[in-house]
Amino acid sequence: MTKQSVTKPAAEPQAAVAVIGQAAPSAPSTRARALSRADWLRARFRGVGTRERCGYGVWLFAGLVFGVPESWAGITSPPWPALSDTVGHLEQLWHPVRVIVVALIVFIVFNAVSYPPGQAGEFPAGEGEPKRARTPCGRVAGTGTGTASAVSVFAYFPLAVGVVAGGSIIAAIAGSDMFVLGYVIYGLIAIFLVIIPNALAFWFATAMPFPTLHRTVANLERRWRPAAVVVVAGLVVLTFHLVFFPWPDILFRA
Repeated sequence: MTKQSVTKPAAEPQAAVAVIGQAAPSAPSTRARALSRADWLRARFRGVGTRERCGYGVWLFAGLVFGVPESWAGITSPPWPALSDTVGHLEQLWHPVRVIVVALIVFIVFNAVSYPPGQAGEFPAGEGEPKRARTPCGRVAGTGTGTASAVSVFAYFPLAVGVVAGGSIIAAIAGSDMFVLGYVIYGLIAIFLVIIPNALAFWFATAMPFPTLHRTVANLERRWRPAAVVVVAGLVVLTFHLVFFPWPDILFRA
């Protein structure tokens, strides 16, 4: 009995050591899987140039500005009005806005079909038709895009961010109506991300430091298709939400 009472407790630490030894290999395997995912993601986005990187950054920022109030609208009051609520408020003030929204969407789709965003350079034109081309950033321009001058990143981005932030702060302080803040935010973003870049490219052959949303989605699809599918699905839902506002609330109210 004495010998058993002395030797039996000594077996328990050995069993514990054996259990630890069996569990130890699982920790490196989990870390290895995490590292393999990170390596896979780095391999997908290896060789991203400055222009493509600027596109991801610009449109990710725009997506946050548009997406935060849209996602918060059903939970709590967002810090600024959602785009759909702003457009819906404008439609109540002036009913033709709904027609203008649909016309803009049709124009964007027609432009993307006529001049595919994934192509660059001149497009074939019939006799008597004006020649059109796409700049390296994906914007439609006249001829002569090969010698287009470029706008500096350090000049355009600080100016755009300063004007949008400054105008939004002034509208938030001076105006009591939240929709006025929405008009200022979305209006200035449209001016600096869409109107000015496309006008400079089309009439002045000036290249902007970031690609269009079309070209950015095309770049993302080439590197990671599921992510591009999610972005396109979100844009389709937002389009239906703007055209048939207040869809999908109509379905829940019914």
